[in-house]
Amino acid sequence: MQTLPHSEFWDFSLEVYERPEVSKLCLDLQDNYSADINMLLFACWLAQTGRGTVTVSAWRAMTLRLTRLREKVIKPLRSVRHILKEEHLAPEAMKQKVFEAELEAEHIEQLILDKEWGSGRRPVVSGSERRTRDMIENIVAYFRAEGLSFDHKLAYRCERLVKLISGLLDDKFIHHTCYQLMELSRDPDESRQDLTMP
Repeated sequence: MQTLPHSEFWDFSLEVYERPEVSKLCLDLQDNYSADINMLLFACWLAQTGRGTVTVSAWRAMTLRLTRLREKVIKPLRSVRHILKEEHLAPEAMKQKVFEAELEAEHIEQLILDKEWGSGRRPVVSGSERRTRDMIENIVAYFRAEGLSFDHKLAYRCERLVKLISGLLDDKFIHHTCYQLMELSRDPDESRQDLTMP
């Protein structure tokens, strides 16, 4: 049986997603804002590993690149898993196989993100505050690429996610930066972003 290649991004995702509040927040953003969890984790991983920020147009390119896999494979598998979860007569082995197939599809999505937009970028950003700011900027840019409207509820979720993943304990810095970057994101000038990804 062929195994999927190793990925630092996948390892990072497994580690942070095991934290109960992180998985809860990600699922909340998926269910209530149609955010893609892999994209959220990618935004955090790039920043946490010092790989900097990306443009809104790059997030749109990622979404376009992954649309077929997401719509034709990942979402249908997720839908089947949810249906089987409520079917008491469905064998557990069947449920497990569907879950594993969905997980592998998510893994493939992450490998595409890593190969085409991540691994080629050398870690160049140091300092916990700068990396945390980059994390917020990446999440905000992704939200903007998805056309999400910012409100206090979304800002709060962004703050919580960043604090839990970055490990930075300075709540005031995270809060101020979230609101500052969300306000800046209303400016249509995308040149505010730091780096353009290939």
